[in-house]
Order: sequence, then structure tokens, then C-alpha cells
Amino acid sequence: MNYKVGVNETYWNRRTNMMYYQYIDFLVRAFAVDAKNILDVGTANTAYIENFDWISEKYTLDISKPYSSPNVTSIEMDFLEFNPEKKYDFVTCLQVLEHIPKVNEFAKKLLEVSDKLLISVPYKWFEGSEDEHLHDPVDLDKVNKWFGREPSYYIIVEEPLRDTKRGKHRRLICYYQDEPVDYKKALQNVKEGYTKETIMNSEFNNSDQNLLLNTLDSLRKEQEMNHEILESELAIRDIEKRLKEIRNDNKLKRQKIRALEDNINKQSEKIVLFRNKQKYCKRQYTKIQNSRAWKVTNPLRRIMKIVR
Repeated sequence: MNYKVGVNETYWNRRTNMMYYQYIDFLVRAFAVDAKNILDVGTANTAYIENFDWISEKYTLDISKPYSSPNVTSIEMDFLEFNPEKKYDFVTCLQVLEHIPKVNEFAKKLLEVSDKLLISVPYKWFEGSEDEHLHDPVDLDKVNKWFGREPSYYIIVEEPLRDTKRGKHRRLICYYQDEPVDYKKALQNVKEGYTKETIMNSEFNNSDQNLLLNTLDSLRKEQEMNHEILESELAIRDIEKRLKEIRNDNKLKRQKIRALEDNINKQSEKIVLFRNKQKYCKRQYTKIQNSRAWKVTNPLRRIMKIVR
């Protein structure tokens, strides 16, 4: 691809076959089928915007050296200072938000420049796994706080044959639009788009066409499965949160129980001391009653009693 300008070929070639980009391509085709223009924010040196060739006006924006080509208009500036005259039909912002200091402000601005937004972030990458990442680990809750709303659709994409111990094998993709998502129409957009652009304009035979459509169905099923996995992970997280709360509550209760037990022990010790004193007093009283002095003074005590 000789049209790429300012692209690190080694970097880009290493990433073009990632499963993550296949999902991005799939979702843009699903939701931007009618788009006349598209803006990619934070494009850096990646050329994936070239894949969306049915969109006539393509723009990239970055604070430094945005991607450009004869097909793509670049805008070099701070996105937070960007004020377009009108909204774009579709906006993408991929693997950018984790780098942004004012991420809440940045996220809200993304929603302002288009009614249709597709973003991605590293999903639960370990803190410190990348020096330039400011917000790891990132999950759906954190993204929801940035945007102040839940996405219309989201999915976790896992790269095959990646070392899971490093924790850098998954990405969270979120799509936002104001209207409810019509999944049937979105899937049809993808099928029709691939059929028109890949099948009708090629020399594929029927077997190749069926293989492509089967691949799309497999991708859709994988999306549904990953969606279920994400829901299960969120459910596990909620259960773990409730379990932690219960454990903390039990810890407080155990502390109260120990305090009460200590108080009981102290009171029990006081009772033992009191009873020992009581026994001592009884012994002394009995000793006095049996003494000779007590018997000698008995008449005197009777007289005193009468006088009283």
C-alpha cells in the first residue's frame, strides 16, 4: 500500500491481522453504512480508516502527525480545542482514551461531535503494563463513568495466541448512538456491504461466497458468545463485590462479638471477686458469732435492741 503517508510499516503490518481490527471493520460496516463522512480521533500512525472506502469524506485528527493520504484529510490539533461547524456522521476513537489526562472531558466531547461513536480501550490491562497508559486497568464501569452513560453495544475482543499472563490480550469495544440499536438491520448492513464490495466485484464462485457468509455468521456467533462472557464477568464482579461487603460486615460483627465477649469476661471476673468477698464476709461473721466476746455481750445487745 504505497498511499500510506507517515505510517510505520513494521508497526502497522504487525497489527493489521489482529482480531481486534476485524471487529472494528465489522462494526463500522454495521453502523456507518449510510455515512458520508467519518472522523478518526487519535489516529497516530495507523491506516485502518482507508478500509472504509464507501465513505467519501475521511478525516483524521491527532495532536501530532495524524495519518494522512490522498484519500484522507488530516487535522493536527488538540481535540479538546476542536470545534467543528457540524457533527460528523461517524466518529472512531481507538486505543486513545487510556492515554488522555482529562479523559472525562475528552469522552464527553467525543459524544458532542457525532451521534454515532465507536471507541476501544485496553480491557483490564495490568497497571503499569504500558508506560503511556494513565488509567489501567480499564473496565466497562470506568468507561461508563468517563462517558456518563452506558454504550448502546459493547463487546470484549480477545486476541488468539497471545500470552494471557501478560494481561494484554483483550480490548473493550463500545458503540454509542442515541437511538436503540437495530441488530437485525446492522447485521444485514454488514452482509450486504461485504456482498456488494467483495463478492459482486470479484471472481468468487458460489463456494467462496458461502464460505464468506459462513465466516460472517461465525463472527456474529462469536460476538454473541463474547457478549455472554462479558455479562458473566460483570455478574461475577457484582457477586464478588457483594461477598466483599458481606465479609466486611461479618468482620465488623465479629469485632462487636469479641468486644461483648471481653465485657462478659470482665463482668464474670467481677462476679467471681464479689462472691469470694461474700464468702470471706460470711466466714468472718460466723467466726464472730462463735467467739466468747459475742456471747458475753449478748445481754447488752438485747438491752440496746429494746431501747431502740
